[in-house]
Amino acid sequence: ATERLVRESLRVNKDALQITVNPKEEEIPILSPGMVTLKTKRIKDCESMVRENCLYTSCLRLEANRDEEACEEICNAIAAWEKQKAQSSSEATGE
Repeated sequence: ATERLVRESLRVNKDALQITVNPKEEEIPILSPGMVTLKTKRIKDCESMVRENCLYTSCLRLEANRDEEACEEICNAIAAWEKQKAQSSSEATGE
């Protein structure tokens, strides 16, 4: 699924911020018991694929069942990206 999302993101808008949200590593066995090593590797592989193929990324590892905090972290990632884009734009124009 990650491959398709990355491909479509690049096709539709290569400048879009891609945010991945996954549980903290120590919470994986609690959230989804069994085959933890495989699940952990797959999460890392997906994050790597996004980082390596998309221009703007934020790979978040968040605590499970903390929806408000997760939303805040996602909003912070978007704000940081917007600030980075604005700074890059002003540097490019010499402002």
